[in-house]
Amino acid sequence: MRIRQAFRQKPGGRIARGMLPPLMAVFAVLWLAPLARGVETPWQNHQDMVETRLVGAPVGEGVGEGGGEDGRWVYGWEARLSPGWKTYWRSPGEAGLPVVISREGEPVEVFYTLPERFELFGLETYGYSKRVLLPFAPGNDVGGAEISVSFMVCKDICVPFDARYEIPRATGQGGTPVTHGILLEQALARVPDRTGDGGAGLTVISAAVTGPPGRQRLVVDAAAGAPLVFADLMAEAGEGVHFGRPDTRLLDDGRRIRFVVPAMVMDKSSDLRGRQARLTFTDGRGHAIDRLVRLND
Repeated sequence: MRIRQAFRQKPGGRIARGMLPPLMAVFAVLWLAPLARGVETPWQNHQDMVETRLVGAPVGEGVGEGGGEDGRWVYGWEARLSPGWKTYWRSPGEAGLPVVISREGEPVEVFYTLPERFELFGLETYGYSKRVLLPFAPGNDVGGAEISVSFMVCKDICVPFDARYEIPRATGQGGTPVTHGILLEQALARVPDRTGDGGAGLTVISAAVTGPPGRQRLVVDAAAGAPLVFADLMAEAGEGVHFGRPDTRLLDDGRRIRFVVPAMVMDKSSDLRGRQARLTFTDGRGHAIDRLVRLND
């Protein structure tokens, strides 16, 4: 039984008074179920720059019922950054190091949420401030597994850290805040959509490189279901290549946009034509897509 079913009203729009005690009991059971299923590690303080921990909970259709048959466990690395400090996305930009999560020495898949764009020491970077929760997939039989996370934080200086955690075993007793499952679902919703339209009609129409090697620009046309006045594009093309802040031009009725992105390469003879690039396109309203493209195809 779902919570919304338990509170279904009788005809006439009122809940019968005699139903209240049983309904309260049902609500208590459904509320406590996920509490018993979530796990967390203690917060770790890293030189008063940032606090970190791991959380885990069942998410999906079964969340409100303690996981159920449809629920699946998701884990997340959570960081609370002190004012002014920032940590980094999978592609940090011109400075910084990405958050990398490993299980017993083997890297695991991290579902990076849409980052912020900010300037640090005059360099263009991508990352997170204040608070971030990054879901990750540690594999099976995770209870008791050791998870290590390497990351960097920057403010006036940059400091790298390596933190270790042990995923607690879910005992089915006691409990942790129900918000773990809610926040993990919210974090997953902020991960750019790899296959769909981001829930907002987002699409990448074309991606091409112009100009001679060493002085090239990436030109990307994209579209959405609503005007793109706040849109942004982040591009990646492997080691030795960095893309700067794009110039933008709205086309048609504002639902189509052209990004012109300067490319900076370590090898000035390198030609980006034909290379695979990863594009993260956001409408600036909380919707984003993640696409792999072959340039100039």
